Amino acid sequence: MSRKKATPKSDFDIPDYQLESLARVLLPIFQEYLSSEQGQKDYAEWQKTQLNKKLNNKESR
Repeated sequence: MSRKKATPKSDFDIPDYQLESLARVLLPIFQEYLSSEQGQKDYAEWQKTQLNKKLNNKESR
């Protein structure tokens, strides 16, 4: 029997059309930032942090 993944509940009940509008505004900003030199450095640093967290969680089990 397959179960549906539970979707996290939030205190916000934002309609889909508003989320889509927000995404249309933010996406180009994120794309521009991530294609910049500083954005690429920050992303690489974030990836290292995520990998370290994942490795630390495996070691603590």
